[in-house]
Amino acid sequence: MQTISKIKILNIDFNNPDHISIKIPDLIKSSRLGASQPNLILPFFVDRPTICPALALKRYLDMTQALRGDIDTLFISIKKPYRPVTAQTLGRWVKDILGESGIDTSMFTAHSARHAATSSAHRQGVNINTIRSTAGWSGNSQVFARFYQRNIVTNSSNQFALSLINSSDTAQ
Repeated sequence: MQTISKIKILNIDFNNPDHISIKIPDLIKSSRLGASQPNLILPFFVDRPTICPALALKRYLDMTQALRGDIDTLFISIKKPYRPVTAQTLGRWVKDILGESGIDTSMFTAHSARHAATSSAHRQGVNINTIRSTAGWSGNSQVFARFYQRNIVTNSSNQFALSLINSSDTAQ
């Protein structure tokens, strides 16, 4: 959430037709001497526009443009006066959405998305060095092996939600 809270609109590049690139030049807790700063890539899911984060980002910026004034951060509060939101607020918003989606928020938090994403990438054959680099971990980091390579807990509500997302005949 800290990284996402640092996104500034001027660092969002919409010039590639395949994806949106977001640079994070601000120091974050994983910043260290000689390491690259995060560069987030949001690919366009042309075949699934209803779940495309790149299109959602473009729409969010369009919808909030008139509310921003001189605010340069991506996420702003939902009530007047509109202000940049903190990492804690973003985490609370994610946790609220998880709860509304039927996910047990006593077990899973906003940070659980990082666990799930890195573990899923690994199960799908993504090279551990690519995972480390993308997550901002050093080449010899053991963080993934110790904390993130976890099995995903499923229950009937998770299976239902996953079947909707992965269904090839879902209405677009």
